[in-house]
Amino acid sequence: MQFQRKKMMLPSIMVVGVLLTASFASGVFMHKIVVAVYAQDSNSGRGFGNTTNLSLPNGKSIPINYLINTGKLLGLVLDKSRATLSVNISAPSDNGNLTIQIPRDVVDNKKEGNADAPFRVHVDGKDATFKETANDKTTRTLSIQFGKDAKAIDIIGSKSTVQ
Repeated sequence: MQFQRKKMMLPSIMVVGVLLTASFASGVFMHKIVVAVYAQDSNSGRGFGNTTNLSLPNGKSIPINYLINTGKLLGLVLDKSRATLSVNISAPSDNGNLTIQIPRDVVDNKKEGNADAPFRVHVDGKDATFKETANDKTTRTLSIQFGKDAKAIDIIGSKSTVQ
């Protein structure tokens, strides 16, 4: 099996193209497999496929980047008094995953000495399987697993400073 890879850079999309071909050589069937990968560059959402807006009571909105592999993100609700970001989803099949980039002023979780502490995450009121995949000065990124028919994901921190 031989692999052929072509790479082409576009302004905001990297494309790695692969071509599937079949041929007969010396009576042996041979084929090539080509894989296509599409990714946004770091200037446009840092690889997140979607952006939704968290609407605030003052009329402002904050963009939230996310990627969901199964189901649909229906909306976001922030409860500042509980430092909880609720994500409403529709999950028609098993083993979904939501990766969400949370601005630290929306919800953050700190322990003594202002060090990062793990968030608590619930799916439909039960402890969820998740991991923090990235963080920087302004955001924290979580990858959260959910099951079939999940409706709500609560990301619980210790503070919300958004105005």
